[in-house]
Order: sequence, then C-alpha cells, then structure tokens
Amino acid sequence: MKRTIKKVAVLGSGVMGSRIACHFAGIGVQVLLLDIVSKEAAEAKDLRARNKIVNDSLSAAIKSNPSPVYQKDVLKKITTGNFDDNMQDIVGCD
Repeated sequence: MKRTIKKVAVLGSGVMGSRIACHFAGIGVQVLLLDIVSKEAAEAKDLRARNKIVNDSLSAAIKSNPSPVYQKDVLKKITTGNFDDNMQDIVGCD
C-alpha cells in the first residue's frame, strides 16, 4: 500500500523544529509549525503576540547560514501557531 504524506505538524519551533518544517515545505508538504505562547502574551488576544516565539524561531531559521530553504516561495506552505490556539488542528488531523 502506497501512502502519501500531505500535511505534517511540527511540535516545537526551536533550532531543530523550525528547520524540519522548512525541509518538509521544501519538498511540497503543507506544514503546521507550533510552539508555546510566551508568558507575556498568555492573556493577549492578538495572534501576532501569541505566536511570537514560533514566528521568531522560523525567521531565525530562514536567516541562518546555510538556510534550510532553497526558494523563499516554499515558506507559503508553512503555517505557524501555538499549542493553545491550534490544538484542534492537531487533534482533527486526517
């Protein structure tokens, strides 16, 4: 039986997780990259503040040398989020 991976969730956006997300996006897989909400943003309603850790980690990975992405357009395949707001996305995965 042949199986095709269409979507992956990467839990944790540290050095390893953010680069794993980039590599999956690079081969055409849709990626959900998640991390925790910072203590400062725990009560915030603004998603930008709540996703600061994951977005900063992904930005650092992209800027690293060598970059884990060959073409910047693959970044469209990566969606960022946090464990608190996106848990239904993980549980509801096909």
